[in-house]
Amino acid sequence: MRNRSLSLLFWLLAGLYLLATALTESSALVLLKPLPILLLAFAAWRNLAGYWRTGMVLALLFSALGDVLLALRIEGFANFVPGLSAFLLAQLIYATLFWSRRQASPLRLLLAVAYLLTAAALAWLILPSTGGLLLPVSLYLLAISAMALGATFCALPLPGLLLGALVFVSSDSLIAINKFVIPVPAAQLLIMLTYYLAQWLICRSVIQAQPRATGTEPSATGR
Repeated sequence: MRNRSLSLLFWLLAGLYLLATALTESSALVLLKPLPILLLAFAAWRNLAGYWRTGMVLALLFSALGDVLLALRIEGFANFVPGLSAFLLAQLIYATLFWSRRQASPLRLLLAVAYLLTAAALAWLILPSTGGLLLPVSLYLLAISAMALGATFCALPLPGLLLGALVFVSSDSLIAINKFVIPVPAAQLLIMLTYYLAQWLICRSVIQAQPRATGTEPSATGR
């Protein structure tokens, strides 16, 4: 991100949330959890222009909504599908942005094949255990795969955007494995740390590739 103070504030808020979750299970954590993502939305609004500004802000706002929904603990409220739906919309917006600037190359094609093989293995591992959630989890897997493949072919410099997308996939894979397959040690810490890192990498890569609020599209300087 261009503004170093915003990055420092982001990681301060993220670290504060991670520390708080280790010390307490207070319901007030639901207010702290989305703050780093809302800060990224502010950074995108401040530094981007045109449809990239609109798309990035919307994707981050839907992500923040998903954070809140997944953190809610209300008796009688099944929060997983609403939270997953918010993140599905975020992934579709990211995918639309990334595919709008697609650029093919042998390296990108090779990376895409490697991702598809990995995604197929994850689907084989996770989907049989999802029970009644098979449909929403399958749809989300398709959405995040569209995002990751879009990042692979997006004409922004490698590896920043792609790394962010892959870390996002890793974070959500941890959620699915922990929920449906087998408990993961320190799952909450690993999931949130990788999630915050992924969103920061994606936002930072897009902002650095576009001149500040000029109305131009991100520069196509990727390989």
